[in-house]
Amino acid sequence: MILEFSPQPPFDFKKMMKRLIGAQKTQLVLISDDLTQYERVVRFKGAAFYLRVNSKGSVDEPSILCTAEMIEGDLAEEDMKDAVERIFSLKVDLTEFYQGFAKQNKLSSLCRQFNGLKLVTDTDLFEAITKIIVGQQVNLTFAGTLINRLTDLAGTKIEHNGKSFQLFPEAEKVAMLDYSQLRELQFSQRKAEYIIDLARMAASGTLALDELWHKTDEEIMQILLPIRGIGRWTIECLLIFGMGRPDVLPAADIGLRNGVKLVWDMDHQPSEEEVRELAKDWVPWRTYVTYYLWESLAKEPAVLQIP
Repeated sequence: MILEFSPQPPFDFKKMMKRLIGAQKTQLVLISDDLTQYERVVRFKGAAFYLRVNSKGSVDEPSILCTAEMIEGDLAEEDMKDAVERIFSLKVDLTEFYQGFAKQNKLSSLCRQFNGLKLVTDTDLFEAITKIIVGQQVNLTFAGTLINRLTDLAGTKIEHNGKSFQLFPEAEKVAMLDYSQLRELQFSQRKAEYIIDLARMAASGTLALDELWHKTDEEIMQILLPIRGIGRWTIECLLIFGMGRPDVLPAADIGLRNGVKLVWDMDHQPSEEEVRELAKDWVPWRTYVTYYLWESLAKEPAVLQIP
């Protein structure tokens, strides 16, 4: 199936791919050397399909051409379109964001620097939250290594058009693992417990992750906070990188606070409360201000404290 989209400009596909290469460091996504092609097997609504996306336009006149082929299960064309729109944040129009901050000296330069950069998100929330838990308190490279090891252990390898793709393991497969199996892969005992226990909750239906798409940010907080290994920062990252919510503020994040210190030329690292006060002017675009501040430091969000 061929799908074509004309995203609302500005839309900088190459910036999005460059950021993805630096952030994920896993074998789940294949990106071409010239940053114009994205390939992976996408899990969505209980099915899986191969997706290839090619950027054909420019930042100001963007166009992406998608090839989608079913691997497991069945999806309607509208579902495939929905998946692509979620992954590349195609329904997010940044025009209002840029216009709103055009006269704010502190942020206008960031908007110019990262013009057209949108979030690239996951469509499977178990995959998204598991990767965030894996990344707690470890550097990006090691997090990518652990994600690859988990995928090799419990995921699926798929050959398609002469290329090999890894499909992140479903909750049901992770739920069948023992903690010791992840310990052998250099997961900490706590992290092994967090991941497998979460998978068992999702697999049993105790935690209905797909229902989160229809919940508010605060409702999602209330549902996930009681779960071991999941704190406020983890949920905020899920809302941003898993669900693409545009107005999330991880105010305790060290990277965000360092970005604020740099851009606002402060003589101290601002507290969480100071960031929240400053960010009142960022509504309803707190996610994208945060995202661009992270990018300005070329850093990922760094957790302040894990419960």
